[in-house]
Amino acid sequence: MRFSSLLIAGGLLASLSFSLPSSGFAQVAPASDTQAPQTTPAPQTPAPAAQPPAAAAPAPLKLESLPPSPHTPTPEEEAAIQAERVRAQIQRLAVAQNNWGAADSAPGMALALKETGRAKTANGTEITYQITATGFPPDLKLTLIRWPLNQQISPVMDGIVINSAGTAVCGGTDAGSCGKTMQANAPVEVKVTAAKGEAVRVGLVTADKKQGAATSAVPFPLSGEDKGCKLQVLLGTKNAELVLIQGDGFNPSTAFTMGAESFGQKQTINAKPNAQGHFVAAMTPWINGHDNGDTVIYYQSDACTPTLSFHWGKDTYKTE
Repeated sequence: MRFSSLLIAGGLLASLSFSLPSSGFAQVAPASDTQAPQTTPAPQTPAPAAQPPAAAAPAPLKLESLPPSPHTPTPEEEAAIQAERVRAQIQRLAVAQNNWGAADSAPGMALALKETGRAKTANGTEITYQITATGFPPDLKLTLIRWPLNQQISPVMDGIVINSAGTAVCGGTDAGSCGKTMQANAPVEVKVTAAKGEAVRVGLVTADKKQGAATSAVPFPLSGEDKGCKLQVLLGTKNAELVLIQGDGFNPSTAFTMGAESFGQKQTINAKPNAQGHFVAAMTPWINGHDNGDTVIYYQSDACTPTLSFHWGKDTYKTE
């Protein structure tokens, strides 16, 4: 059953590795431990020394005749190793997505996305954002980066600066690539479509990546709330093969149970709120024998009982 959750911690799981030791083989002729008796010959012309008979060529060594290496992993061990590698990759992705924001920003620098419009298109609702910033020195040249789902972090344009109002704008025609498509001092706009629970992740960084900040926005939240306690699911991948579960407003000293249920199978989510009432957990909600389905996330305590559900699986990603 592939229905697992894990608490995002400060450290990362290390992926396992293994190697098969190479074996060396040598053929050595056995040494003889018997000698012929020695006699003193009469003086005479020495006869030519007798030549030993030519040794027969050894039979070629056949690999299939060798016993199996004791270090060769079994199919079950191979599957376990691969599963651990996948788990480590999932953990790294979940931690990186969770850290996108203040944790990935330089000290004193921060960004925010300001929504300026929505419009219906054939590909879904297109949302327009402008980027506001604090803590950036004036005239610092920046590059806009994006991190869409199922893709790598990639640069969009450079030559961006933060103006006196704290808005990201193009620095001018000679500033960088933004000057080829934008007028000087024009606000930088990020236009996106998104599914429920999808975070829009952007950042502004210097060319040497020593300064900058990252931020995100969720235009269509996937959440459940009760009495000030809020659960939210963020897509880690497009078809929700991975999701992040965030909680806010929870009393860390209150006894509670929290878990997930899909196709009648339940699993406990071992995430405890911190002193600020916040927690984050990651989940891969797949169930063997099902290409897609729905998972319910629930939290139960005397203080509040928020719940939510989300759809996962093949072809479930749809923009709003």
